[in-house]
Amino acid sequence: MSKYHTKKDGTKAKKGLWYYMNKRKNSGTSRPGKGTVSDESIEKSSKKKGGAWTRKEGQSPTGGLNAKGRASAKAEGQGNLKPPVTSDNPKGKSKKRKKSFCARMRGMRKRQKKKNNTGKDRLSLSLKKWKCRDGGPCGPNAYKTGGFLEKPTPILFEE
Repeated sequence: MSKYHTKKDGTKAKKGLWYYMNKRKNSGTSRPGKGTVSDESIEKSSKKKGGAWTRKEGQSPTGGLNAKGRASAKAEGQGNLKPPVTSDNPKGKSKKRKKSFCARMRGMRKRQKKKNNTGKDRLSLSLKKWKCRDGGPCGPNAYKTGGFLEKPTPILFEE
């Protein structure tokens, strides 16, 4: 067996990976290898659905998860999710929970690309629902002059 083959233009070239792949492809005996996706696997993945908390039906249009979404997350073992703290002045554990959530989400806001901060994205909606005040250097308009000693703007979203 020769190491060379004749190309369409008549020149000789060494046989390699592409030669053998095209040979099998043209003869109809090619095998699916790494990176190829069969029609069967595409069909399976389209039929497989996650819990309601991963889809639109489990998400609240005003941000966060609705009751159905929280129930499906609990059923899948994602933890016992509580509804958001929406009161302006919570007390006790809910106050700590709200403070922690707002600080964590402000950290995400800091890393968010400006083009994704539309006000309708999931992060903005959740901050609005929890009534998070800006209160730190992480928010988009935290300080007018950029100084850390200046009082922050009172509310991130106007209603």
